[in-house]
Amino acid sequence: MSKRPILPLEIGGIRLRLLEQSDLSQTFAWRNNDHIRRWFFSSERLTPEQHASWFTAYQQRDDDFVFIIEQVDSGLRPIGQAAIYNINWLAGTAEFGRLMIGEAEAAGRGLARCATEALVAFSFERLGLREIFLEVIPSNVRAITVYEACGFEVAARAEKSVRMVRFATDWSAKVSPP
Repeated sequence: MSKRPILPLEIGGIRLRLLEQSDLSQTFAWRNNDHIRRWFFSSERLTPEQHASWFTAYQQRDDDFVFIIEQVDSGLRPIGQAAIYNINWLAGTAEFGRLMIGEAEAAGRGLARCATEALVAFSFERLGLREIFLEVIPSNVRAITVYEACGFEVAARAEKSVRMVRFATDWSAKVSPP
């Protein structure tokens, strides 16, 4: 099954649109940046071939949506990414992650929070999901703060990860599953 189309979402000074092949050089650079990759569970450097291979597989998956975060007030300049993936359409669950603000001058401006809120709302309201979870490295306090501000609650703690969850409210009354 190929990926369903999703129109761009615009809210709070950002626009979220699906990742395209033309974005790969930028997302590759962001992902391999030392101050970003240290927060990923798999923090080794990627090769261009690994990134291209991942994208080829990604294009065929209808349970994985990576969004490019664009800053509206600067001409839709890409500044980062976020994703909703491992979607279980029958159970109404998915994982949130791959969040990164790749452009240094965009960091610390609340754009990660805005993107998280927008993507979570979209997932509940438009995709019909009932539960979104994420895992984060315990020392990534900035990310945990963003997730808590977006309504995620700690569900479990372990030495190497914190699992957080957010449930939809009244989702059955507002949306119907795809």
